[in-house]
Amino acid sequence: MKLTLQMKQLKIQIINKINNYKNLNKMKKLTFLVVMLAFFANVSMAQNKERVNAFNYNKNAQGYITTAEQLKKQNRAEKAAKQMGFAKIELEKAKKSIDLAAEHEETKNEARTWHYYGIVYYKIAAYPEFNDLDPDALDKSLEAFAKILTLDMSYVNDKQNMFDIYQHIQSITSNYFNKGAVAYENGNYEEAIKCYMSAYISMLIIGEQDNEALLIAAQIALYNAKEYETVIEICNQLLATKSESAKVYQYLAVASGQLGKEDDMLKYINEGRAKFPEDENLINEQINAYLQLKREAEIVDQIEAMAAKQTTNPVYYFILGTIYGNQESTLYNIDSALGYYQKALEIDPNHIDSYINIGSMYIDKSAALYNAANELGFDRESQKKYDVMVAEAKSFDEKALPYVEKAYEMVPDDAAIRQALRTLYVRLKMMDKAKALETAE
Repeated sequence: MKLTLQMKQLKIQIINKINNYKNLNKMKKLTFLVVMLAFFANVSMAQNKERVNAFNYNKNAQGYITTAEQLKKQNRAEKAAKQMGFAKIELEKAKKSIDLAAEHEETKNEARTWHYYGIVYYKIAAYPEFNDLDPDALDKSLEAFAKILTLDMSYVNDKQNMFDIYQHIQSITSNYFNKGAVAYENGNYEEAIKCYMSAYISMLIIGEQDNEALLIAAQIALYNAKEYETVIEICNQLLATKSESAKVYQYLAVASGQLGKEDDMLKYINEGRAKFPEDENLINEQINAYLQLKREAEIVDQIEAMAAKQTTNPVYYFILGTIYGNQESTLYNIDSALGYYQKALEIDPNHIDSYINIGSMYIDKSAALYNAANELGFDRESQKKYDVMVAEAKSFDEKALPYVEKAYEMVPDDAAIRQALRTLYVRLKMMDKAKALETAE
């Protein structure tokens, strides 16, 4: 999705002309153009009248379309379809004529030619019945309207022309949004990204900067297409246009992290937090980043603050539980971990991950004691230690049991939980229950 030199040059032309136009003073400098504004075949034989022909054929087509729409409202589908067939014939003629005009030396550099070109191709794109005339009609329509701005701003100054161009580009924008949504639903993420980028460009052409389209494109590229370089390029474009939403920094951080650029990840997180200190998505990314880098000690205060703020959300207490329950962490403290897991369960009595982790912590303690006991000798003193250690291990198993049972009750199909529960039943000499689990498989 990189810009070609040709695209950049055309982009500059468009922007310069729009910036000089008083009625389009909202336009800001565009540094990222994705719509492929590469135009036009070499000259072929055509007549000046082809542009007029295109206008008339398009007018005829519109007449048939209007009639068809009226017939559809009357539930006369068959007759409506016939009218759309007539419209398609006329529209195909219009397309051939305007293509010739766009190639002819006398008309190819005139704004009116590209105005008609944009209208004809938009109509092809706007109705499914006509799409097979040119599958790229929507792109070509936008290219045509952009082309006008590089040719003759005096033409655009005309109020009627301005209104028509504005209306068509707004319609093109809506069409891109719709196409993008359909492409996304169908799993065609590359096409979805292109459509939303094109929607952004189309609005810039008429002097409006709506960043929603680029943000959607960045989100799709990040979470679905995993095009991390594209995400960074899009988000840097947004920053260049002074669009500093929290999502921009969030996406930059996530994409940088996925590319292994840890310094950039932290930079974007810190910049975003400085500008949007209360944004919870950025806070979460900060937490994830520091956990990923195993720098838990630097972030526990932030997690505590979020836990205190979101009193109905058990996740932050759960995260704190995992931090303090991690034996490889410098913060390892089983009592603290258990306390946080219990707080998570107070908020959500069905928080299964907390049940699993509490059970696992007790089982790990029990297993360590059993292993240590089995390493003892056979002398009387060792046997005394053995009995004490086994008894202590059994107490941890008893503590683990209700949590593992609850987890199994919630997800009986989980093989790991079932095995852990069976092990506990065997250790606690609850053989009937252990056997019942085997039968339940």
